[in-house]
Amino acid sequence: MQSFYPSQDEGKSTLEDTRTNRKTYLSPVTRPISRQLHPVKIKGLGFGEAIAPSTMRSMQKIINASVRSFYVRRWAEKITEGADLDDFTRVKSVYDFLAERTRYLKDPRGLELLKTPVVSLQLLEIGETPALDCDDLTILSLSLLKSIGYPVALRVASYTPEKTFTHVYGLVKIKGGWIPIDLVKKYGLGWEAPGATRLYDMEV
Repeated sequence: MQSFYPSQDEGKSTLEDTRTNRKTYLSPVTRPISRQLHPVKIKGLGFGEAIAPSTMRSMQKIINASVRSFYVRRWAEKITEGADLDDFTRVKSVYDFLAERTRYLKDPRGLELLKTPVVSLQLLEIGETPALDCDDLTILSLSLLKSIGYPVALRVASYTPEKTFTHVYGLVKIKGGWIPIDLVKKYGLGWEAPGATRLYDMEV
């Protein structure tokens, strides 16, 4: 059996034998992690009263830059390959792919790391499981979806009486309605945590 995956090398795609039951994307030519593109490191960002819009604008810039990357677009094409023409099925295929192949991990205390989709996808390509926090998961999922034509938005939420923003996740527009896409808990496409005391959305 053969697996067709997108490769950064010389902008070409490559055919590689798949020898495991789980679909993986292992590159025949892997670069050391230290030579790959590094995450965007932004100190002082987080989710609070005044900081949330700043963080969201930084995320917005990364997403809009990423959708111009053929590498990101190629991943989205392959992830959704085989999905029928139903929009929900296509979007769900992206959600399910990322839910199975990523794990949640907090950023260092006092530092907000915004990883670009290219960094996360390169880790997937060499067979690793990217460790991402809520903003990284949101950036990655929305970049893939926007690269294949879906309108997307960012949503920050508070779950405290003080209404301080503590979480961010994505929204994708399907047939005129916005559907949550939160990959932290991995409870499925369309799920969002109950009990929010405040929400703020920003279209990308």
